Amino acid sequence: MITIKVTLKNLSSLTVAGGSTISSIDIPLNPLVLPPSSIKGAMRTAVSHAINVLGLLDGEYTSCGEIKPEKLKPCDVCSLFGYPNSKDSGCFTIEVDRKEVKRAYITRVSIDDKTQTASEGSLFTQEVIPTNNEFSFTIYYRCDLRLFKLLLYSILALRYWKLGRNSMIDVKVENTDEVCKSISCDEEVKSILSQLSDYMWG
Repeated sequence: MITIKVTLKNLSSLTVAGGSTISSIDIPLNPLVLPPSSIKGAMRTAVSHAINVLGLLDGEYTSCGEIKPEKLKPCDVCSLFGYPNSKDSGCFTIEVDRKEVKRAYITRVSIDDKTQTASEGSLFTQEVIPTNNEFSFTIYYRCDLRLFKLLLYSILALRYWKLGRNSMIDVKVENTDEVCKSISCDEEVKSILSQLSDYMWG
């Protein structure tokens, strides 16, 4: 098993919803604050977007681009991340370190997609984690080297994607040397780990 220690920093206010609806807040934070499933889902979507929309990774990996069980087709992304509503959790699990976080509340207005103007009577309150908070999580990986590279690319892709309700984030791997020692660290893996050794956006 390969262990990857990751630090994530939110560059904009962060809300991963899923809290109780019995509240004066319209969109409360998830009780777990940052659930492992939310990180895994964001990684999956980010790397699928990189493969299917941006055309990155030179056709080396496949993604069906689906999340609904009835639409899934065999692909590398599904092999790595597992299948929704299935006992198959894929090639890795994520464990998030729990921490107390400062919370803030903001009021927003819904925008009508057709008119691009504020919707009538559409103010809502959202519970957020203010910018520049760091969260630590550990990835436990258990498959082959080829899909391990795809896992690293999915961490990298998070920097260009979003988490929760459109929050911008940055990530870095804290134990790059340890990871390299635990596998056959070829030039491609070394290059990805080098990029992940520090924050990209500061």
